[in-house]
Order: sequence, then C-alpha cells, then structure tokens
Amino acid sequence: MNFLHVVLTYIIHFSKLNMDSGIEKLLFKPLAALAIIGIFLWFVVKAFIWFERKFNKSSFFPYTKKHQFFSESERRFYNALIEAVGPEFIVLSKCRVSDLLDVDVRKHFQAFNRIKLLQVDFAVVRKGNGEVACAIEFGDELSEHFDKKSLFMDEVFSAAGLPLVRFDVQPVYSVSEIQKALLLSL
Repeated sequence: MNFLHVVLTYIIHFSKLNMDSGIEKLLFKPLAALAIIGIFLWFVVKAFIWFERKFNKSSFFPYTKKHQFFSESERRFYNALIEAVGPEFIVLSKCRVSDLLDVDVRKHFQAFNRIKLLQVDFAVVRKGNGEVACAIEFGDELSEHFDKKSLFMDEVFSAAGLPLVRFDVQPVYSVSEIQKALLLSL
C-alpha cells in the first residue's frame, strides 16, 4: 500500500473518532503532526526529483561525445583499406549484421534474434548499386577467430553467401596484402 494512502487513511479515521475535539487539537497530537510532516517531506522530495530531472539532465543523461571514432589500430587499418578497395567501393564501419543480411523475421524470429546485436567492423559496398561486397572483422589475435561467436559469424555469413574476411591488428598495413585478401574472398 502506498505510504501517502496509509497516512491519509489514518488521519481521516483519527479525525472521525475525534470529531468533537476540532482540527486544532488534531494537529497538536504527535502522531497526526508526524503524518503531516511526512506528507510534506514526501511532496518536497517529489518536487526535488522533478526539478532535478527537468533542469539538470546530466544526472539522467550521462552521455558524452567520444573523442575518436576509431582506435589507433582501427584508424590505420581503415586508411589502408580505403586505399586498397579503390574508388569503386565505399567502406562502412561498425555495421550491424542485421543491416547486411536479410532474415524473414515473421518466419525466423529466433534466427533474427541471434544476429540482431552482432556487428562487423567494416563492410565494403559497391558505389554504383550499393551491393555489399564483403564484411570485415578486425581482431587483436588469431585465437579470437576460433571462439564461439566467431565460428557462429563464419557460419552465418557462409550461409548468406556474403564473404567475411578477417584481418589481425598489425603495426603497419600493406595495401597490396589487403587487396589480395579481398580479391580472394570476392
């Protein structure tokens, strides 16, 4: 039961029992005074919460802009990838798998749920028609390629007929090596 409801019920019940004593005597009774103070404090707290939410949004929206979209290694790879794919392709980054692959949600809701939160690091798209040429995963170590999520991603992309190419983090990227890996997958 709501605290305010209990207090009001108590005050109404107590005032009916003491109808002949008047409201002045009711206010001076200790329990009734505590109830009134409690109601007042409840309203003050509610007003403070409303004021805080209305005028100080930082406590309810603690978001700040990231200074860099890519990590340093992602930025180096992205620059090499842009050069490797040439002018006929667009490179998109941090793409959701559900944006790259189609699933009939009405028939295969569980299959959609398995991919809806997954993303790939980069997608290479043809400029002319917008066709997705391949997806790229960028990882720190080769061992990541054999974890459960990576194996699942390999199966999903293979079933969809979209190449998924993996690259490891390196201090320097060779544009020709990236081109070779992409040509083998396309």
